[in-house]
Parts: sequence; structure tokens; C-alpha cells
Amino acid sequence: MLRKLSALLLALLLLPACSARRADIPKPKAFDPEEPLTICFDLDGGTTDPRHYEIDRITPLYTGVETRQQAVDLFLKDMEEAGGPRDVQVEFIEGYGSLREGQLTHMRSELMAGKGPDLFVICQSAYSNLFLFPEKKMEDGLFLCLDGYMDGAQFMEPDKMLTKVFDAGRASDGRRFLLPMTYSLGAAVLPSSQLDIDTEQELTFSSLLDPNGGLGGVLGLWRDDEYGDPFLDMYPALGQLADYKAESLGFSKEELGEFFAALSRYEEQLDSGEAQRPKGLHISNMLLVNGAVTSRSWAMEPLTMVPLYDSEGGVTARVNCFAGVNANAGNPAGAFWAADYLLGHDYMQNSDIYMYIFSATLPIYGDILGPGAHVPYVRSDPEAAPKIESGIDGNCWEAFQQLTGKITGAEFPTALDSELTRAYCAYIAAESGSQREKVISEAYTAMEMMLGES
Repeated sequence: MLRKLSALLLALLLLPACSARRADIPKPKAFDPEEPLTICFDLDGGTTDPRHYEIDRITPLYTGVETRQQAVDLFLKDMEEAGGPRDVQVEFIEGYGSLREGQLTHMRSELMAGKGPDLFVICQSAYSNLFLFPEKKMEDGLFLCLDGYMDGAQFMEPDKMLTKVFDAGRASDGRRFLLPMTYSLGAAVLPSSQLDIDTEQELTFSSLLDPNGGLGGVLGLWRDDEYGDPFLDMYPALGQLADYKAESLGFSKEELGEFFAALSRYEEQLDSGEAQRPKGLHISNMLLVNGAVTSRSWAMEPLTMVPLYDSEGGVTARVNCFAGVNANAGNPAGAFWAADYLLGHDYMQNSDIYMYIFSATLPIYGDILGPGAHVPYVRSDPEAAPKIESGIDGNCWEAFQQLTGKITGAEFPTALDSELTRAYCAYIAAESGSQREKVISEAYTAMEMMLGES
């Protein structure tokens, strides 16, 4: 009995040190601006045109430099003038199709061999990514723990960031490995008078599915009937999609089936007229909300932005762009210095490189979008000459602040997102219950395999 008691006391004494894993936090290296630094940029995010042109349009849609290379060169010049690294080598992951996949394979091979660049600056998508699941790579130790370096940050201001989004860069044990830069969060925007809810009311995905509830038929605003599309990109309503440490999905196959069934029933209610859409619109790119609302008859009324709540009332954003230091970096101090500078509050608002990073995402700093601020490289009129547009203001700003306050967590876009959208479209097209069950089973198995093979 005494031996068991002694063993228990010893285990209790060791528990805090083991659970926090603080011993794995590296001591920051001294920064030397002359030490060589390598940076890998993937700013295309799977798109074919890194300069954000539209088809058949000669004039760029954005002001600032004309090419991505120029934007990066300006970043390197600004960084050096600020006292940062001087000897920097840059590598781009670019293009699409087989060209891009070949570059990704080469980079992954380097990382598996314990090599690769010192710093990654990545625009993540739901399709073709260097890191299929960034959260899993944090758990696997591919990125350097930054907790020690964060204490000496000179430029970024975490206290001004959206904490719930910035915390997506932490692993399951609370240590920070990644630095989220931008995020996205869609919502329905409508006059508050169209809703019968109060500030204390708990809202969930079930609330969105009830056409006779306080949210009315607001969920219908997510469906684009102009093009005859079903509900697309509804995966945030599933909350956190996976436990990346356990490599398991965050929902069961049965829950996925119930989710698809609920969405399809709601579509039937829209088609039959049982669910009536309120006056309002769905916004996927909040940078354009001012222009989208201005032309509406209700533009001057108090507004509410309704997000996709999950089953427990959570609201999950997507981290689109992030920076991370290679765990095997030859110059970790220089890599963190560059990332720190890139995430600086003023630099994020005024630098040319954000022409490529801000194209349809929101800055990690909430105040950058506020009234009187300037949002870099956003056009207010598609036919007008490119210009810098002012920030979100008036009733849109008030509603946007309330919306961001509802965020409970954030994830990185991954192939799980696109697979869920693909599977729902297949579910809608299925002609029998057995076919729908097959769609659900195959999609669930495919997503499990994605996690296991990453």
C-alpha cells in the first residue's frame, strides 16, 4: 500500500511538467542580420493568376506593384532597411496542375529529409496545399515552437489581434507553432428588424434550420438561386472538422448523414415556399460588404450579420494565410524576425505584398478594417480604376464587430472542406436512399483516409 501511495505522489509531482511539455520549447537563438535566410512563399493559393487579373481585362484590379515578384522584393527591401535579414534567398511555389504538384512533391521530399527553407509564408486553400493539414503538422513537430520567440516580438501586436483566430496557430498542448495572418468568415447580412432574437439567446445550427424560429428563413440566403446551385461550402456548420492529434474526424458518419439530410430538407422547404427568405444577402468576402449593402433599400437600417452556427452554437472561421518556421531551420532567429515584421500592424495595412494576401480575406487585426482605415487593394466599383477603399463603416462596422465577437475557433482550409462540398452535391443528385447512404459512406471513408495519409 505504501509503495502504491509513493508511486501516486511521484506521478502527481511529474504531471504538470509532462502535460505542458514546456521542455520542448527551444531557447531563442540570437539574431544576426548577416546570417543567410531562406523563405518559401506560396501566395497563389491554388489559383492560376497570382496578379489577380480577370479574364480579358488588361488593367489590374489592384493598385500597387504589378507582379508578385515585385511585391516580395519590396518586402525584402523594407525588412532590410528596418534592420532585418540582409542575405535572403526566396523560393516560390506557383502555378497549377502538374507543374504545381511537382513543386509540392519536391518540397515535401526536402522536409522529410530534414531540410527545406527556414520560413514558410503560405496562402492556404481547400485544394492544392504544401501542408495538407497544417494543424496535424503542428502536432507532428514539423514547425518550430515559437513561444520563446514570441516574448521578443518587436512588430506584431497580439493584443490587437482576433484571439480566437490567432489561437489556431497553437497545437493541442497550447504551444504556438504558426502565425495566422488572415482569415475568412462568411455571413448573411440583413436588417435586424427581420429577426426575432435577443442578445442573450443561444443560437445553433438547429436555429438556422427552423424557418419559423427567431432567425426565420435566413439560412436560405446562403443558396444562390440565380445559378441554380444547391447549398455550397456549408462545412463551417460542422464546427472543428477533425482532431488532428488523434487523426480522427470531429463528427461521426451518422452525424454527417443527418447534416446532409437537414440541408436537403431545408432546400425542399425553400422550393416549396415553406421557408421564406428575409430581405438580405449573403457575403463571403466581408471586404466588399459596404458596396454590397449600399444599393439596398434597407442600407441605413440597423444590421445583423448571421454566421453559420454549429450544433453547439460555435462559429468557426478559416485561416487563409499564415507563417511558420521550419523546425529544422538553419536560421530560426532570422525566420522569426521576418515573420514578426510581416505581421506588424502597420506593415499589414500599408505594404504591397498584401495585394496578394488580402485578395479575399480579412486581416488578423480587427481594427485595420474600421471606419476611416484604408483596406489595401480593394476596389469598390468593378468598372472604375483601381483604388484603395476605405474601411468598413457605419452600421456595417457595428454588425461586423458583433460578428467577429461570435467566433469561437478557427481552422485552416483543407481538402476536407472541398470533399464535404463535393459529397453534398453528390448526395443531392442521388436518386434513392441507398445511393445517398453510399455517398455518405464513401465520403466519410475518403476523409478518414485523407487524415491518415497526411
